[in-house]
Amino acid sequence: MTKNLISLKVKCPHCHKSLMDYSHYLNSKPSIKLHIEVKGHSGIINLCASYGCYEKVSNVELVDQEIARLFCPFCKKEMPSPTNCEDCGAPLVGFALEKGGKVHVCSRIGCKKHYVTFEDIYDTLTQFYQEYDYGAHDADF
Repeated sequence: MTKNLISLKVKCPHCHKSLMDYSHYLNSKPSIKLHIEVKGHSGIINLCASYGCYEKVSNVELVDQEIARLFCPFCKKEMPSPTNCEDCGAPLVGFALEKGGKVHVCSRIGCKKHYVTFEDIYDTLTQFYQEYDYGAHDADF
């Protein structure tokens, strides 16, 4: 189903520790492990790290349309993004990409809005192409 999707590696934007969980795989790739709070209940959530994959596993009930708050499992800081979702208006959550840039996902359970931003597009794409061997020989930098 999602085997051709690119798996992103993310870290906490605060403490810069990797959020990758190599003990829990989703879509055959390491997942992203976070602390979650929904409607007064807290626990752990693992998100699929493949861009465009919406699989997730949590020990907290995930009710569609509820807003989730996501926290780093290491420094315990919340990971909000400075913007809201264009589709539903909920706050976005931001993760730092290990290779530069940010991933933004909607905090509303069931909303599929997400996107990636880059600060230095040239350096980030060069690193991306090298790591994933994605058309690097065809790219004209």
